[in-house]
Amino acid sequence: MRAHFCRLTVLIALAAILNACGSPSAAQPTAAPVVAAPTTAPTTMPTAAPPTVPTSVPTAALEVTDALGRRITLDRVPLRIVSLNPSVTEILFAVGAGPQLVGNTRFCNFPPEAAALPEIGGVTTRTISVEAIVDLTPDLVLAGTASQAPVVEALEELGIPVIVFAPNSFEDVYANIEQAGYLTGNTLQAAEVVTAMRARVDAVTAVVAAVPAAERPTVFWEVFDEPLMTAGPDTFIGQMIDLVGANNIFADAAEDYPQVSAEAIVERNPQVILGPDSHAEKLTPEMVAQRPGWSTIQAVETGQVFLLDADMTSRPGPRLADALEALARALYPPRFP
Repeated sequence: MRAHFCRLTVLIALAAILNACGSPSAAQPTAAPVVAAPTTAPTTMPTAAPPTVPTSVPTAALEVTDALGRRITLDRVPLRIVSLNPSVTEILFAVGAGPQLVGNTRFCNFPPEAAALPEIGGVTTRTISVEAIVDLTPDLVLAGTASQAPVVEALEELGIPVIVFAPNSFEDVYANIEQAGYLTGNTLQAAEVVTAMRARVDAVTAVVAAVPAAERPTVFWEVFDEPLMTAGPDTFIGQMIDLVGANNIFADAAEDYPQVSAEAIVERNPQVILGPDSHAEKLTPEMVAQRPGWSTIQAVETGQVFLLDADMTSRPGPRLADALEALARALYPPRFP
């Protein structure tokens, strides 16, 4: 599942571009309800500033083992960091290392300060510009998926150290946040971010534990509609569905983001249909009901079609806690007011 976030980000970006390029019509379909994120962010994001030495700088060399199993040693805290993934960017700002970030991707849009930084391209090896990274003279590059290995190799040949984050679970995300804090001299703030995330996840699962089995809905998550794609059990979306006690109708999928047939969805008859808000134009109760056979699906009959923030649900970073809470609110509104 190493590359599933990269693939999902591209799909979401494609959907967003298609929506943006469409001409507005006189009668737009009513959008599915959007489940909002908490009004209070889990982590206070620092305002961007020129790179400075963090307050708690380790005196010894920094040594870490990254997701590719490589042992990386830095002789000092990096002051010029380039991020190759939106989730990495969000982690760096969350732990207080925003001032050390000097470049990121065109998809890095949170917090707002991230969007103002120089861009090095997209998130795939085909769209990342090694030249743009070199021009920023980084003393560390942080990758966000194992699929970026070719870029990692190219940068290493140029003498630029690269550390790869490729999380597959919530525990991996916590470890990445702590590692980012360690590397940037922000260990205490990273620990606080992890502690807050764990508490929020535990609060959701504690409430869900009291939900009777009969009230736990069957769920279909629509990643894309042409072709129809869903989220398998090993993705972060699949994990969040499990954490809220719901039943993914494609929990038997062997792939992370498999193509599925409309007939299979009708046959499995989900009680709730969910998807990213970047897919909003196609995923409305009215549009879904027009698909052949879908008007008989329970979720369509009862209007249980909801949209969640595309970025939060696709990025393995601090806002996964927000995504989990939004998912819980969509499925159990009385229990998560």
